[in-house]
Amino acid sequence: MKIRRLRAAEWESFRDLRLSALKADPLSFGSNFVREKGYPETRWKSWAETGALGGDQATFVAEGTARRLVGMAGVFTMQDQYHVWGMWVSPDFRGQGLGGKLLDRVLAWARSTEPGRDVYLDVNPDQSVAVRLYESRGFQVTGKTDSLGHHAPAIVQEMRRDPPSLARTKVPRGGSPGRTT
Repeated sequence: MKIRRLRAAEWESFRDLRLSALKADPLSFGSNFVREKGYPETRWKSWAETGALGGDQATFVAEGTARRLVGMAGVFTMQDQYHVWGMWVSPDFRGQGLGGKLLDRVLAWARSTEPGRDVYLDVNPDQSVAVRLYESRGFQVTGKTDSLGHHAPAIVQEMRRDPPSLARTKVPRGGSPGRTT
């Protein structure tokens, strides 16, 4: 299994992975399948290109056999903070540490890009495996919650990782956040 940055030309595979995630685990995302299924091709292409090449955001994927994308995690910058989004691993590939590897790659990218920024994410507190993963990487619940919106009464809770924790981010083999492992 390979963890790497998304390539712009993979917009269709990215779209399929994202839609699969929204369909399989609707309570894990702030968006929903119906909304994103309706996105035009240009939006998916732009999203993939920005995730692949953007300087203030990045999308990472887990690549399985035959170049099949089986997991993803993204990060973007807003108001001098990093925000993790779209963290998901296909059910057939869970329990292999891919979520941790994807999150480690996101955090390594954040550390190498702007090490002094906090990293935030929102998580459904009922997703206990995800919460434990985030806690294992230094994230802490901030106390802020919000409605998931499209699946009331589900909520998300905000978690934050302080910049000092970024110094302890696992760097992929080879010592470079951009290197594929």
